[in-house]
Amino acid sequence: MTDKELMSRAIELARRGSCGAHPNPIVGAVLARKGRVIAEGWHACFGGPHAEAAALAKAGARARGADLYVTLEPCSTHGKTPPCTGAIIAAGVARVFIGAADPNPCHSCRGGAILRAAGIKVRTGLLRKECAALNPAFDKYMRTRLPYVTLKTAQSLDGRIADADGRSRWISSPRSRRFAHKLRAEADAVLAGVGTVLADDPLLNVRGIKVPRQPWVVILDSRLRISPKARVFGNDRVIVAVAGKAPAAAVKRLPPHAEVLELPKARDGRPSLAALLKALGSIGISHVLVEGGGEVAGSFISQGLVDRYCCIIAPMVIGGTGSRSSAVWPDRLNAARKALGVQAEVKDVVRLGPDLMLDVRFR
Repeated sequence: MTDKELMSRAIELARRGSCGAHPNPIVGAVLARKGRVIAEGWHACFGGPHAEAAALAKAGARARGADLYVTLEPCSTHGKTPPCTGAIIAAGVARVFIGAADPNPCHSCRGGAILRAAGIKVRTGLLRKECAALNPAFDKYMRTRLPYVTLKTAQSLDGRIADADGRSRWISSPRSRRFAHKLRAEADAVLAGVGTVLADDPLLNVRGIKVPRQPWVVILDSRLRISPKARVFGNDRVIVAVAGKAPAAAVKRLPPHAEVLELPKARDGRPSLAALLKALGSIGISHVLVEGGGEVAGSFISQGLVDRYCCIIAPMVIGGTGSRSSAVWPDRLNAARKALGVQAEVKDVVRLGPDLMLDVRFR
């Protein structure tokens, strides 16, 4: 196998950790000698062995004199695990091929320098773009300390998420719903508005996919209208974000494990989304999946807070004059724009059974 083929294999391995490694990055590693694979590893679970350590453990003494292909620069400091640079040096690896640099400014390029100082030949930037694309949430969080925001909607061909009576089950197919659970499994937190909770009483947890721990659940609830019996409180980590001071009596009614987050009021009287993301980032939440109704989705889009939009379109037309749109914001925002609408770019189109998923980035 060529160097590029071995790094491509490391990229494939990295993706196996997408539901367990976060908020750490997903990383893959391959040990090879003369193009033949000796051992493989990936970062499977937050707090568990890193990809390099997993591969080295499998290789044992065979790692001496071998080449290591790793998608992300090896860590060089003690955290939940010892630094991978030390393990690589101790194993006697001859050459290290690094895909992407560590986006953490405190660590960037340190790992490579440590390995070179130990006499190991280091080549950086092999399939750099592909390796860097593995960890958009980690990259943004390291640069800004703000969570990466993925928005997911499931809508009809005419852009509706429910009819006038609120019926929405099921717009999307079973395969699309499995995809939605994978998105939840890849995120640190799942966010919805209180309107969705009052209407559907969802669990908002991951089902059908094994995860080390369920994500946080964040509910936007300006006036703390959520019922203390809502099913979301079956999750062990729940944040209810309110606008301004929360009513003391309503707070007391909530289950003891629920956290009430008091945020500044936005212009519309709802919790400030910018303040919310800053607060979530401060507790280590690096990736938020937004699954709200049309107003929640519209608020995130219109305020320029969405990094990725997964728009699932089902082959049906709901119609009606009172049906609910997938994205809603005040008309004054459109009137203030010179151009029509919020421009976006479709990065990919994926078939999910009868549905299409548009993988979108806003410009």
